[in-house]
Amino acid sequence: MTQMKAKNIFHSLLLAAAMCCTACDDKLDIVPLGKTTLDTVDDLETLLNQTPLLYMEDNEFEILCNNQYCKWEGLPEYLSNPNSIIYALVTYDETVDRANLVTSSSMYESLYSSINYMNVVISKAPDAGGDDAKRRQIIAEARVLRAWYHFLLVNMYAKQYDESIAGELGGVPYVDNTDVSEQKTKRTVAEVYERILADCSDEVLADLVQSHVSDPCRFGLDFGYGVRARVLFQMKRYDEALQYATRALQVNNTIEDRSTVATTGVWTLNETAQNNYYAIWSDNSNLGDFYGVTVTPEVAALISPDDYVNKYYNVSGVRAWDTPYPVLPDGCLQCQVSDIKYNLFGIRSETMYYLAAECQIRGGNIAAGLQQVDLVQTLRIENYQPLAAQASTLTEREAMKLLQDAKRVEFLGCFDNFCDRKRWNSEADYAETITRDLGPDYGGTYSLRPDSPLWVWPFPQNAVLHNSSLTQNY
Repeated sequence: MTQMKAKNIFHSLLLAAAMCCTACDDKLDIVPLGKTTLDTVDDLETLLNQTPLLYMEDNEFEILCNNQYCKWEGLPEYLSNPNSIIYALVTYDETVDRANLVTSSSMYESLYSSINYMNVVISKAPDAGGDDAKRRQIIAEARVLRAWYHFLLVNMYAKQYDESIAGELGGVPYVDNTDVSEQKTKRTVAEVYERILADCSDEVLADLVQSHVSDPCRFGLDFGYGVRARVLFQMKRYDEALQYATRALQVNNTIEDRSTVATTGVWTLNETAQNNYYAIWSDNSNLGDFYGVTVTPEVAALISPDDYVNKYYNVSGVRAWDTPYPVLPDGCLQCQVSDIKYNLFGIRSETMYYLAAECQIRGGNIAAGLQQVDLVQTLRIENYQPLAAQASTLTEREAMKLLQDAKRVEFLGCFDNFCDRKRWNSEADYAETITRDLGPDYGGTYSLRPDSPLWVWPFPQNAVLHNSSLTQNY
């Protein structure tokens, strides 16, 4: 990735020392209280040129949603220790004391380390020497990323936003300064979202590059609009979310075209793909994010036989999906595709198409909503039969089910599925008890309630011990 100026990986950073990156060479010294020696706009810009990666060994979010299992492991490993996080996630056991098991979290540390970088840019840029237009741009980029990282955090570690009770729900600290010695107080969910929206306001977005940016370390207005749309969507402010999703697609409506697999036999997707507004993946392996991923029977049943990747991918006789190597429930599939950099924690154009689709369906325009899904699915499935053709015979719930099934596959492995299910579970019409059948030899069927505490991740012990405000949110 020659365009990336910073080669360090976010997950290796600790919050208290989040001021060091190889992109800065000798220009960034660690000094007390989070202060730095970066004095120019160009120096500060190097803090934005970081490899966008949030490392996660196993996709616990997708395991909980009953979409995936861990790579290269199966039921004997998952169930061998009843006092473990993986056991709790696979068997939906709410009695496992997760808070005492999570001593530390690279994800939690990485997100707040990344936020600290953004705060350095925001705090120092106003007085730094250099071009004023670039100054405004890097401040805007830093604020949008600060918003997005807090959005990820509040959805991991807090309950779903609900306007009527958001002011009473515990959220996460919203860190907006560089004083690493200051204890950061946990805010309510309402306060966190209020600050997120302020960091991706129209005034902030006006200072971004007003187009798509090809440098995979950076982003433009498509991601800015996408962040605001995504946040409003999670807040169930669907009319406003649709407005910003539409604006994002006006900037960048590129859809990844997988029909090419029919002629090439390969599926290659890297971080420079134009449908990526901003790519954040979770695997730094050269094998790619999907290689070895095992999907549940429920997801496997949703993968169309005419899916271009499923039907035509063939590398040295290896097909895209095959019988899993580990011991897993009947009907699971394991992915053999090894050249994918999938956008797990970022935003891509398809995010906006599906977001707009759901907003339109909820607004009573079922045909228009399903047309958005069709635009994506046409480039996923050969001989695709458009869903919009049946719109006149569908209820809102029936249309939503079609969207949900298609979206579950489209965003396989992505944070979107977890956020969607939490949001749907807070609505009477779409709440769902998830059931997982592990077979008679492994305990049979387990179920996950829509309001289960498992939907909220525990704060790690090393954070809780140093911050009295970090009471668990479940």
